[in-house]
Amino acid sequence: MRRLLLVLALFGCKAKNETPSSSSAPSSVSFPTSSCGEEVITDEGIGHLRIGATLESIKQKCRVLRDTTVSGPEGMPARKLAVAFSKDTVDAEIVDGRVWRIAVHSPGLRTAGLIGVGTLNQRLLTLKDPRGVMGEGALFVVSPQHCGMSFRLANTGPRGMRGDLDRAGLFHLPIESTVSEVLVFGCHPGTGKEPRAE
Repeated sequence: MRRLLLVLALFGCKAKNETPSSSSAPSSVSFPTSSCGEEVITDEGIGHLRIGATLESIKQKCRVLRDTTVSGPEGMPARKLAVAFSKDTVDAEIVDGRVWRIAVHSPGLRTAGLIGVGTLNQRLLTLKDPRGVMGEGALFVVSPQHCGMSFRLANTGPRGMRGDLDRAGLFHLPIESTVSEVLVFGCHPGTGKEPRAE
């Protein structure tokens, strides 16, 4: 399972410098800012909450609501921060004193292309070369257009449990399939530890 999101990062890294597609949000779209910076999800983080940022810098620049250690998916302890933005609170997992992965579970925060929790799978089909991959019993959509993140889908039906879906396979998922979580792990992990799904 630890290999899943590393594969996702490698899948998209080569396209990091490509020109954004026409499906990106119009230039007139603006995002709110908070003490933690601009509230838009990118491949490297949200505002000052960035992959690789130190725990100390996050606590200085952002409003941390909780700093706890929980049991991870493999029973190993995982340190997580709950970081507040004006429209949402996100989870940041800390490894070796740095932000390793960020999880967005509610719809307040979105990418520049306005993708986030609640976005229909049909919208994901407009991304460059979307693919569906399995991890922890869930289907994640990845794209080289967003090499540092993945989109977990809910309501995928039996077809969604097959994994390894290309655009055509994703197209045939139930129309109510929607993003239930956005994971941000960065286009260049480089921490020596592999990102993993929850």
